[in-house]
Amino acid sequence: YEQCFTVIIEAGGSIAGKASVKSNKASITISEGTAPFNVFINGNKVFETMNSTFSVDIANGDSIEVKTSVDCEGVFSKEIDLFENMTAYPNPTTGHFEIGIPVAQNEVIIELYNMQSQLISSKTYTVKYGKVSLNIESLKTGMYFAKIKLEKSQTIKIIKQ
Repeated sequence: YEQCFTVIIEAGGSIAGKASVKSNKASITISEGTAPFNVFINGNKVFETMNSTFSVDIANGDSIEVKTSVDCEGVFSKEIDLFENMTAYPNPTTGHFEIGIPVAQNEVIIELYNMQSQLISSKTYTVKYGKVSLNIESLKTGMYFAKIKLEKSQTIKIIKQ
């Protein structure tokens, strides 16, 4: 004699979403989870919202966490690295190019290196509208590295045609 029965285990949902960062704002869209959403920056509660889409002011290095009203759904979190998307354009270049600087600064030191890691130049550049203009027309065709000296130095590969 065998007894059959079915056990239904209802698992709690989970929180899911996406975050996009532009300048000093993070736009967050929660696609799964139970409102209200509690938003924390660096462990400090900033606000609570019923909206599944919202923006929050951030700085480089901040940690954003979003918790739902149901503990077992977990936490949506994002570490902010404003420098991960730093780019030079146009790249490859024939000489003139720009580097987007993702933080509010008036000036920045940029060092240029050749393929042999030899320092070619080190200058302080003025940041205008979030970017710096450089000119390497006088340099030979090849690959160079621009080291942007900020709170966290970033190196970008530049190809001179």
